Amino acid sequence: MIVLPVILALSIPFVSAQANSTAVQIEAIEAHFTQAALVPELLATFDPSSILTINFDGVGDLSPGQALTQDQVAPTPTIQITAANSSVDLTGNFTLAMVDADIVGADESNITRHWLENSVVISNGEVSNSSATAITSYAGPAPASGSGPHRYVVILYQQPSSFSPPSEFSQPNLGVSKFDLNGYVKDSQLGPIVAANYFTVEVGTSTTSVSATSAVQSSTLASISAGTETSGSAAASSTSSASNAAMIAKTWSATSIFGMAAVVLALA
Repeated sequence: MIVLPVILALSIPFVSAQANSTAVQIEAIEAHFTQAALVPELLATFDPSSILTINFDGVGDLSPGQALTQDQVAPTPTIQITAANSSVDLTGNFTLAMVDADIVGADESNITRHWLENSVVISNGEVSNSSATAITSYAGPAPASGSGPHRYVVILYQQPSSFSPPSEFSQPNLGVSKFDLNGYVKDSQLGPIVAANYFTVEVGTSTTSVSATSAVQSSTLASISAGTETSGSAAASSTSSASNAAMIAKTWSATSIFGMAAVVLALA
Protein backbone atom coordinates (compact mmCIF):
# COMPACT_ATOMS: atom_id res chain seq x y z
CA MET A 1 0.00 0.00 0.00
CA ILE A 2 1.24 3.46 -0.89
CA VAL A 3 0.43 5.97 1.81
CA LEU A 4 -1.36 9.05 0.53
CA PRO A 5 0.68 12.14 1.43
CA VAL A 6 -0.97 14.91 3.37
CA ILE A 7 -1.68 17.74 0.93
CA LEU A 8 -2.94 21.02 2.27
CA ALA A 9 -4.94 23.66 0.43
CA LEU A 10 -6.24 26.93 1.80
CA SER A 11 -10.01 27.08 1.95
CA ILE A 12 -11.09 30.70 1.68
CA PRO A 13 -14.72 31.35 2.64
CA PHE A 14 -16.70 34.45 1.81
CA VAL A 15 -15.51 37.58 3.62
CA SER A 16 -17.01 40.98 4.31
CA ALA A 17 -17.81 43.23 1.36
CA GLN A 18 -16.00 45.98 3.27
CA ALA A 19 -12.75 44.17 2.48
CA ASN A 20 -13.39 44.08 -1.27
CA SER A 21 -14.41 40.46 -0.86
CA THR A 22 -15.45 39.81 -4.46
CA ALA A 23 -12.04 40.78 -5.82
CA VAL A 24 -10.37 38.68 -3.13
CA GLN A 25 -12.57 35.69 -3.95
CA ILE A 26 -11.85 35.96 -7.68
CA GLU A 27 -8.12 35.94 -7.01
CA ALA A 28 -8.45 33.19 -4.44
CA ILE A 29 -10.37 30.81 -6.71
CA GLU A 30 -7.84 31.40 -9.49
CA ALA A 31 -5.07 30.52 -7.04
CA HIS A 32 -6.96 27.44 -5.85
CA PHE A 33 -7.40 26.11 -9.39
CA THR A 34 -3.69 26.52 -10.07
CA GLN A 35 -2.70 25.02 -6.72
CA ALA A 36 -5.01 22.03 -7.22
CA ALA A 37 -3.48 21.37 -10.67
CA LEU A 38 -6.77 22.11 -12.44
CA VAL A 39 -4.99 24.87 -14.38
CA PRO A 40 -3.47 24.22 -16.85
CA GLU A 41 -4.02 20.45 -16.67
CA LEU A 42 -7.83 20.54 -17.03
CA LEU A 43 -8.38 24.16 -18.08
CA ALA A 44 -5.72 25.84 -20.20
CA THR A 45 -6.68 29.22 -18.74
CA PHE A 46 -9.00 30.39 -16.00
CA ASP A 47 -10.09 34.01 -15.80
CA PRO A 48 -13.53 34.05 -14.15
CA SER A 49 -15.74 37.12 -14.18
CA SER A 50 -17.98 35.89 -11.37
CA ILE A 51 -18.03 33.79 -8.22
CA LEU A 52 -19.70 30.37 -8.34
CA THR A 53 -21.03 29.10 -5.01
CA ILE A 54 -21.99 25.44 -4.58
CA ASN A 55 -24.55 24.69 -1.89
CA PHE A 56 -25.58 21.18 -0.84
CA ASP A 57 -28.62 20.69 1.34
CA GLY A 58 -27.47 19.97 4.88
CA VAL A 59 -23.93 21.22 4.17
CA GLY A 60 -24.32 24.85 3.09
CA ASP A 61 -22.04 26.97 0.91
CA LEU A 62 -18.79 25.20 0.06
CA SER A 63 -15.27 26.56 0.23
CA PRO A 64 -13.00 25.82 -2.76
CA GLY A 65 -11.72 22.26 -2.56
CA GLN A 66 -13.85 21.36 0.46
CA ALA A 67 -13.76 17.64 1.26
CA LEU A 68 -17.19 16.00 1.41
CA THR A 69 -18.61 12.52 1.79
CA GLN A 70 -20.43 10.65 -0.94
CA ASP A 71 -23.69 10.96 0.98
CA GLN A 72 -23.30 14.73 1.36
CA VAL A 73 -23.02 15.24 -2.40
CA ALA A 74 -25.83 12.87 -3.42
CA PRO A 75 -28.53 15.55 -3.87
CA THR A 76 -28.43 18.09 -6.69
CA PRO A 77 -26.72 21.24 -5.38
CA THR A 78 -27.87 24.81 -5.73
CA ILE A 79 -25.51 26.96 -7.80
CA GLN A 80 -25.30 30.68 -7.10
CA ILE A 81 -23.48 33.21 -9.28
CA THR A 82 -22.16 36.57 -8.07
CA ALA A 83 -20.79 38.99 -10.64
CA ALA A 84 -17.36 40.47 -9.92
CA ASN A 85 -18.63 43.94 -10.75
CA SER A 86 -21.52 45.79 -12.37
CA SER A 87 -20.02 45.46 -15.86
CA VAL A 88 -20.48 41.67 -15.90
CA ASP A 89 -23.53 40.64 -17.91
CA LEU A 90 -25.33 37.63 -16.45
CA THR A 91 -28.28 37.68 -18.83
CA GLY A 92 -28.85 35.19 -21.63
CA ASN A 93 -28.09 31.47 -21.76
CA PHE A 94 -25.26 29.51 -20.20
CA THR A 95 -24.01 25.92 -20.10
CA LEU A 96 -23.43 24.25 -16.74
CA ALA A 97 -21.09 21.28 -16.44
CA MET A 98 -19.62 19.16 -13.67
CA VAL A 99 -16.77 16.76 -14.33
CA ASP A 100 -14.71 14.37 -12.26
CA ALA A 101 -11.13 15.53 -12.76
CA ASP A 102 -9.92 12.52 -10.76
CA ILE A 103 -6.92 12.88 -8.44
CA VAL A 104 -4.10 15.37 -8.82
CA GLY A 105 -1.74 14.13 -11.51
CA ALA A 106 -4.37 12.17 -13.44
CA ASP A 107 -4.74 12.32 -17.22
CA GLU A 108 -7.28 15.11 -17.81
CA SER A 109 -7.78 14.42 -21.51
CA ASN A 110 -10.70 12.05 -20.96
CA ILE A 111 -12.55 12.75 -17.75
CA THR A 112 -16.00 11.74 -16.47
CA ARG A 113 -19.12 13.85 -17.06
CA HIS A 114 -21.50 14.03 -14.07
CA TRP A 115 -23.65 16.98 -15.10
CA LEU A 116 -24.25 18.84 -18.37
CA GLU A 117 -27.14 21.24 -18.94
CA ASN A 118 -27.46 23.64 -21.85
CA SER A 119 -29.43 26.89 -21.90
CA VAL A 120 -29.57 27.43 -18.16
CA VAL A 121 -30.22 31.01 -17.04
CA ILE A 122 -29.36 33.03 -13.96
CA SER A 123 -32.39 34.20 -12.02
CA ASN A 124 -31.99 36.20 -8.82
CA GLY A 125 -28.36 35.17 -8.61
CA GLU A 126 -29.10 31.45 -8.92
CA VAL A 127 -28.65 29.07 -11.85
CA SER A 128 -32.08 27.95 -13.10
CA ASN A 129 -32.64 24.94 -15.34
CA SER A 130 -36.40 25.33 -15.66
CA SER A 131 -36.09 25.75 -19.44
CA ALA A 132 -32.73 24.02 -19.92
CA THR A 133 -31.82 20.87 -21.82
CA ALA A 134 -30.40 18.34 -19.38
CA ILE A 135 -27.96 16.35 -21.51
CA THR A 136 -26.82 14.65 -18.31
CA SER A 137 -28.81 15.36 -15.18
CA TYR A 138 -26.82 15.75 -11.98
CA ALA A 139 -25.31 12.43 -10.89
CA GLY A 140 -23.64 12.40 -7.49
CA PRO A 141 -19.95 11.50 -7.27
CA ALA A 142 -19.07 7.84 -6.74
CA PRO A 143 -15.28 7.48 -6.93
CA ALA A 144 -13.87 3.99 -6.65
CA SER A 145 -12.89 2.97 -3.14
CA GLY A 146 -9.20 3.53 -2.49
CA SER A 147 -8.73 5.63 -5.63
CA GLY A 148 -7.89 8.80 -3.68
CA PRO A 149 -9.58 12.20 -3.39
CA HIS A 150 -11.32 13.04 -6.66
CA ARG A 151 -11.80 16.67 -7.67
CA TYR A 152 -15.30 17.51 -8.89
CA VAL A 153 -15.31 20.72 -10.91
CA VAL A 154 -18.47 22.74 -11.56
CA ILE A 155 -18.12 25.19 -14.46
CA LEU A 156 -20.46 27.78 -15.95
CA TYR A 157 -19.77 28.76 -19.58
CA GLN A 158 -21.23 31.57 -21.66
CA GLN A 159 -23.51 30.08 -24.31
CA PRO A 160 -23.61 32.39 -27.35
CA SER A 161 -26.18 32.32 -30.13
CA SER A 162 -23.66 30.40 -32.26
CA PHE A 163 -23.75 27.49 -29.78
CA SER A 164 -24.26 24.18 -31.58
CA PRO A 165 -23.59 20.99 -29.61
CA PRO A 166 -22.16 17.92 -31.34
CA SER A 167 -24.85 15.46 -32.46
CA GLU A 168 -23.94 12.95 -29.76
CA PHE A 169 -24.66 15.61 -27.12
CA SER A 170 -27.78 17.15 -28.63
CA GLN A 171 -30.36 14.95 -26.90
CA PRO A 172 -31.19 14.79 -23.17
CA ASN A 173 -30.87 11.95 -20.68
CA LEU A 174 -27.35 10.75 -21.40
CA GLY A 175 -25.85 8.84 -18.50
CA VAL A 176 -22.53 9.43 -16.78
CA SER A 177 -19.68 8.63 -19.14
CA LYS A 178 -16.18 9.58 -20.20
CA PHE A 179 -16.00 13.06 -21.66
CA ASP A 180 -13.63 15.31 -23.57
CA LEU A 181 -14.57 18.60 -21.89
CA ASN A 182 -12.29 20.85 -23.88
CA GLY A 183 -13.27 19.13 -27.14
CA TYR A 184 -16.93 19.71 -26.31
CA VAL A 185 -16.34 23.38 -25.52
CA LYS A 186 -14.53 23.88 -28.82
CA ASP A 187 -16.87 21.85 -31.02
CA SER A 188 -20.04 23.40 -29.61
CA GLN A 189 -18.59 26.93 -29.80
CA LEU A 190 -19.18 27.71 -26.14
CA GLY A 191 -17.99 31.05 -24.85
CA PRO A 192 -15.50 31.72 -22.04
CA ILE A 193 -15.82 30.43 -18.50
CA VAL A 194 -17.98 32.72 -16.37
CA ALA A 195 -17.24 31.06 -13.04
CA ALA A 196 -16.17 27.74 -11.55
CA ASN A 197 -15.55 26.00 -8.25
CA TYR A 198 -14.74 22.51 -7.05
CA PHE A 199 -14.98 20.09 -4.15
CA THR A 200 -13.42 16.71 -3.38
CA VAL A 201 -14.81 13.30 -2.50
CA GLU A 202 -12.86 10.27 -1.36
CA VAL A 203 -14.18 6.78 -0.60
CA GLY A 204 -12.24 4.33 1.54
CA THR A 205 -8.54 4.44 2.35
CA SER A 206 -6.36 5.57 -0.52
CA THR A 207 -3.88 3.15 -2.05
CA THR A 208 -2.90 5.70 -4.68
CA SER A 209 0.02 8.11 -4.75
CA VAL A 210 -1.10 11.68 -5.38
CA SER A 211 1.16 14.37 -6.82
CA ALA A 212 2.11 17.08 -4.34
CA THR A 213 0.58 20.53 -4.53
CA SER A 214 1.42 23.80 -2.78
CA ALA A 215 -0.83 25.81 -0.50
CA VAL A 216 -2.39 29.10 -1.57
CA GLN A 217 -0.35 31.97 -0.12
CA SER A 218 -2.54 34.90 0.92
CA SER A 219 0.35 37.35 0.61
CA THR A 220 0.48 36.71 -3.14
CA LEU A 221 -3.09 37.90 -3.68
CA ALA A 222 -2.89 41.37 -5.19
CA SER A 223 -6.10 42.56 -3.54
CA ILE A 224 -4.74 41.70 -0.11
CA SER A 225 -1.34 43.21 -0.81
CA ALA A 226 -2.90 46.42 -2.09
CA GLY A 227 -5.19 46.57 0.92
CA THR A 228 -2.28 46.47 3.37
CA GLU A 229 -0.14 49.16 1.75
CA THR A 230 0.15 52.41 3.73
CA SER A 231 1.22 55.96 2.95
CA GLY A 232 1.40 59.24 4.82
CA SER A 233 -1.15 60.81 2.46
CA ALA A 234 -3.76 58.10 3.08
CA ALA A 235 -3.51 57.32 6.78
CA ALA A 236 -7.24 56.92 7.34
CA SER A 237 -7.59 54.68 4.31
CA SER A 238 -4.64 52.52 5.31
CA THR A 239 -5.96 52.14 8.84
CA SER A 240 -9.22 50.83 7.39
CA SER A 241 -7.35 48.49 5.03
CA ALA A 242 -5.25 47.11 7.86
CA SER A 243 -8.38 46.46 9.91
CA ASN A 244 -9.99 44.71 6.95
CA ALA A 245 -6.89 42.61 6.36
CA ALA A 246 -6.89 41.58 10.02
CA MET A 247 -10.54 40.63 9.74
CA ILE A 248 -9.82 38.50 6.68
CA ALA A 249 -6.95 36.77 8.45
CA LYS A 250 -9.24 35.82 11.31
CA THR A 251 -11.92 34.43 8.97
CA TRP A 252 -9.65 32.40 6.72
CA SER A 253 -8.82 28.85 7.67
CA ALA A 254 -6.84 26.09 6.03
CA THR A 255 -8.39 22.75 5.36
CA SER A 256 -6.92 19.72 3.66
CA ILE A 257 -8.19 18.92 0.20
CA PHE A 258 -7.36 15.29 0.73
CA GLY A 259 -7.88 14.80 4.48
CA MET A 260 -8.78 17.44 7.05
CA ALA A 261 -5.95 19.40 8.62
CA ALA A 262 -5.82 22.89 10.13
CA VAL A 263 -3.10 25.50 10.24
CA VAL A 264 -2.91 29.07 11.49
CA LEU A 265 -2.42 31.70 8.80
CA ALA A 266 -1.08 35.23 9.35
CA LEU A 267 -1.15 37.76 6.55
CA ALA A 268 2.28 38.87 5.38
